[in-house]
Amino acid sequence: MRYANKIISIFAIIIGIMAVVTGFGVLGGIYEPGYKYYLPLVSYNVIVGAVSIITGVFIWVQKNKVLLYSLLITGAHFVVLILLLSVFDLVISDQSKGAMTFRFTVWLIISLILWRIKK
Repeated sequence: MRYANKIISIFAIIIGIMAVVTGFGVLGGIYEPGYKYYLPLVSYNVIVGAVSIITGVFIWVQKNKVLLYSLLITGAHFVVLILLLSVFDLVISDQSKGAMTFRFTVWLIISLILWRIKK
C-alpha cells in the first residue's frame, strides 16, 4: 500500500499545482480563460490548491491526519460544487463547474483510497 500513497500523493500535488498556477494566472491578469469567471471562485481554487499541495506532501510522508485533511478538502469541494450547480448555476461557466466536478471526483477517490489503506 506504500505505492498507493505515493501515487495519490502525486495526483494531489498535481491537481493542487494546476489550481494554483491557473488561478494565479487569472488573478494576475497573465491568463484570460476565454469565459466569464467568478473571482471568489478563482481565489478559493488558489487557496484550496495550495492546501492540496501541502496535503499531497503529507500523504507522501505518511502523516497521521492525511485522511482527515483529504476529507476536509473533499467536503469543501462538494459544498462548492453544490453551490455552483444550484445557487450560482446561471452565473458560473460550464468550464468552472466541470473543473470543480473534476477536483471533487479526484479528491473523493483520494479519500476513499486513504480510508481503505487506513482500514
